[in-house]
Amino acid sequence: MTTTADLAARLRAMPDDALERLVVARRLPAAVLAETGPLRISDFFDLAEALRTDDAVDAAIEHLPRRTLLALRDGAGSTDDLAPAVALGLADEDGGVDDAVSARLAAHDEIAGLPGGADHPRPVAPVDETGDDERARTTGAEHAFATMTVLAELLRAVSEGAVRELVKGGIGTPLAKTLGERAGADPVVVPGRLALLERIGFADTGNGTWATTAAGDAWLVASWPDRWSTLVSAWRDALDPAVRSVLDVAGDDLRDLVSAGRWAYPAGSRWLDAVLLDVAGTAAALGLTVDGRVTSTGRALLDGDPAPAAEDLPRTVDAVYLQHDLTVIAPGPLAPVDDAALRTVAVLEAPGLAARYRISEDSLRRAFRAGHTRQDVVALLERLSATGLPQPLSYLVDQVSSRDGSIVVDVGADGVGARVHGTPDQLDLIGVDAELRQLAWERSDLTTLLTRYPPHVVHTALEDQRYPAVLTAAARPATGSVPPGRRRTTGRNPEQAAHALVERLRVTTERGEAEPEQEWLGRQIDLAVRGRTPIRLTVRMPDGSERPFSIVPTSVAAGRVRGRDTAVDVERTLPLSLVVAVESDA
Repeated sequence: MTTTADLAARLRAMPDDALERLVVARRLPAAVLAETGPLRISDFFDLAEALRTDDAVDAAIEHLPRRTLLALRDGAGSTDDLAPAVALGLADEDGGVDDAVSARLAAHDEIAGLPGGADHPRPVAPVDETGDDERARTTGAEHAFATMTVLAELLRAVSEGAVRELVKGGIGTPLAKTLGERAGADPVVVPGRLALLERIGFADTGNGTWATTAAGDAWLVASWPDRWSTLVSAWRDALDPAVRSVLDVAGDDLRDLVSAGRWAYPAGSRWLDAVLLDVAGTAAALGLTVDGRVTSTGRALLDGDPAPAAEDLPRTVDAVYLQHDLTVIAPGPLAPVDDAALRTVAVLEAPGLAARYRISEDSLRRAFRAGHTRQDVVALLERLSATGLPQPLSYLVDQVSSRDGSIVVDVGADGVGARVHGTPDQLDLIGVDAELRQLAWERSDLTTLLTRYPPHVVHTALEDQRYPAVLTAAARPATGSVPPGRRRTTGRNPEQAAHALVERLRVTTERGEAEPEQEWLGRQIDLAVRGRTPIRLTVRMPDGSERPFSIVPTSVAAGRVRGRDTAVDVERTLPLSLVVAVESDA
């Protein structure tokens, strides 16, 4: 029989790191882990009681695999079978099962009637031999390419700061519609795809505005095969260990993943069913499965082999068609690096296998103001064009570059101040502009103005007065001047809460040499009083000897414990200060 006192003693003896892992794994409510409030945990007895409540035990049982549930229920099993239960504090190292756990196991019909051993193997769906793996691989690659296209567009929107959360969390319907139009996807799937980017670590929602992570930025410029393999690897690594074990059980047949989950985790349907349905849908979207079956390429990617991805995905093209109407047609998927370069001078109008871009005065102006020169733009277009540079496009580039980007703001000599380069006529106007007089210009030559102010300040001032100024890449400040987004007030994560709890418990029980032990013994006796549980007290007698008493305690007050002696059936009152040990006598 395992009581609250026994569990409290076991928890107290655990190392801090192991205790923190147990608290995190048990998923206790935030109110229990809080530092204030009526449900707060103040000592190890409170923690033991919180872990032995029906809700806490049920939540832990839900995450136990089949073999562990059978070992707990039947009281027989190997050390490996019981290891998950021991890690959650449901059983001790010797295989002793907590009474509260046994009671909850008996209360679950699906566990009480669970056949054990080889008597109940997992049901296996009939094998379909008519499948065409080559066709399935082609279909899977098409699905994967479409999903990666959507994810890339959403990730670019995130990097531009265009994705903001509502105060209540999530994104609004108008934003979902806008992002869906941009990515060429149904607005309904946009929140799920954004959640996937966050889950795999490509985007971060630490504040009100989403931001890309280093992994997300690297993924955007990776090749298509690398994108696919990296995406699958990150997705699999982000799955709950229980979900990964269900996938291992299911093998290459995910047509009824929920049934596989209920077999592997008989008590976990409340949380696992919905997760597995989402996993099956995501696996199909990532091109790993077709009609519920894992393709050979999908299996290779799940096993960490990226080689087949390059064979299945469509080949990239290295040239585009520049049209006289200023559209750009890609006859196939561009390499992500070329796509990113083209986006500096064009806007994507229709994403997909054969994407369509458009070059406009605004897109060219954006390129020039980002620091690109006319020569840079022309060189890029000539490199990517399969048909040369159309005359209308050449005229537009010349026209925009003559206005925008003709004034260049750079870092001053020795990194101090700023230099402004332009035509003599332009600099004459700037030099006499009353709105810019505070910049205290110095004319070093006909095409250069100098000032002591930082380049980004000078650039902003020129733009405010509608001068076609651009800031060179070297002159850009290390951090943007955009005000920080609204930061959400988030609580501590489970690891932080568990660490704070363990620290608080250690401080509570280590105030002195003797006092903590007396508090510990008093709490053990108090629990026995509340539960009418027989205990064995070891009492130090006046002559220095120690004598055990088996009693059923009835009260603890005024430094004394009162109870009925079960050996001689008399009422005893013992000084609490003389009690040196308390053990369960049940």
